[in-house]
Amino acid sequence: MEQRKLLMCYGKTSFTPGRYLEDAFRNIGLKVDVYTSLIDFSKIALEEYMAVLFVESPSVPSVRVKQINLVNIPRVFWIHHGENRLTTNKALAQRYQPDLILMAHSLHLADHFAAPVKFFPFAMAKDLFNDVTPLQNRPVDITSVGTLDPVLYQKRIRAVKKIKETFHEAYRLSFHKRVFLHDLAKTYGQSKLVINHAADTIKSLNMRIFEGIGCGSLMLTDKVPKLDTLLEDGKHFVLFDSHQDLLEKIEYYLTHVDEAQIIASSGYQHLLKYHTYEHRAKMLLNWIETG
Repeated sequence: MEQRKLLMCYGKTSFTPGRYLEDAFRNIGLKVDVYTSLIDFSKIALEEYMAVLFVESPSVPSVRVKQINLVNIPRVFWIHHGENRLTTNKALAQRYQPDLILMAHSLHLADHFAAPVKFFPFAMAKDLFNDVTPLQNRPVDITSVGTLDPVLYQKRIRAVKKIKETFHEAYRLSFHKRVFLHDLAKTYGQSKLVINHAADTIKSLNMRIFEGIGCGSLMLTDKVPKLDTLLEDGKHFVLFDSHQDLLEKIEYYLTHVDEAQIIASSGYQHLLKYHTYEHRAKMLLNWIETG
């Protein structure tokens, strides 16, 4: 049988979700041709491909298209951001004219788009964010990685401050603003607890949840929409509802590492079984093939 082929169009970087999904397509046996700056569909043998997938890539210029009207195979557009990129993504949707829009989160914005929308969250990039080192053997107790931009993250800033004030003498802390790929995987793999705190107003199901759990850490996170459809609080991760609750749960799980290990291991196994990028790739192919 001839190998199936897929077109992907996105501004590729080493740490974009598009890159993880592209790798997953290849891992499950697909051939993927990638265009990163410009695609002219008049020069593409479209009959060779199942579909064309456009992926939002805000850190680099978006892919320009020519002759989009010639595309007679399914067109899909995967969106990664919410309100902060809504205007741009609406313009990109007009450019790409997708038959289907995938949203990693922020599904309350679906009505802003003409095409049908499906929930297509981030996942575990198991070739990279994958660590089973026992928590008791990890040298760092508490880790938080993420920007402390005061415009969007006042609550995160206060949380980090409270953690430092409360635990700096008793535990080893690690806070980073910009760490990526292998350095990020190493950071999480050395940590017992990983803290996730969403933006103040844009509450979204971000990549950190999958990265931290995939690296075998116990994830403590505030509540974000759709998280409870993928993972279970107290079984795969731990939810906090206030900064005081966060501090109390940090103290509890660092003094009950055996309980933290049970939840962390359960979350890790759940991702491997249901929420890798290979699972997402197969899901998308099924949607494409079944219409």
